[in-house]
Amino acid sequence: MALQIVTVADSISKLTVTGATMKDIDEIPETTDMMDVPMIIPKPDGYLSGFRMLRVGLGPGTSAAINVAYTLTYRLLHSEVGEGMDGIFSTYSAMVAIVGVFLDAIIANDTITGAVDLQAASITEFGLVYDSTGKVAFHGCDIGIEILEFVN
Repeated sequence: MALQIVTVADSISKLTVTGATMKDIDEIPETTDMMDVPMIIPKPDGYLSGFRMLRVGLGPGTSAAINVAYTLTYRLLHSEVGEGMDGIFSTYSAMVAIVGVFLDAIIANDTITGAVDLQAASITEFGLVYDSTGKVAFHGCDIGIEILEFVN
């Protein structure tokens, strides 16, 4: 019995998202500047949430069939706040397009290694988000992906 959270994260990081660079949990940048974006990273605070287990078979924990669900949250860092003169609305269309491509990749992927199923669970409002340091502000949003694993 072993959860595959790291394997699932690695599989998601390998999705092709035209217009943005995908990062894995071991690739979250220490610093981010406007030359690195757009980028989709595991959300530095609150990446793994909503953990739930449901036994669907009898027996001890090492052999009983168990459904495990959790949410992995990704952060789109689109453009640094203050970059350019036109404000957030000059980048809004491009942000929406990248989120759409990311969601299309999630919807179309039938074989994420380590998971039985995954689906988009939430998207925050577009607006101000921070990089992993919490110091540099970007235009972007957070996207929650619901993961389902079968254990045993």
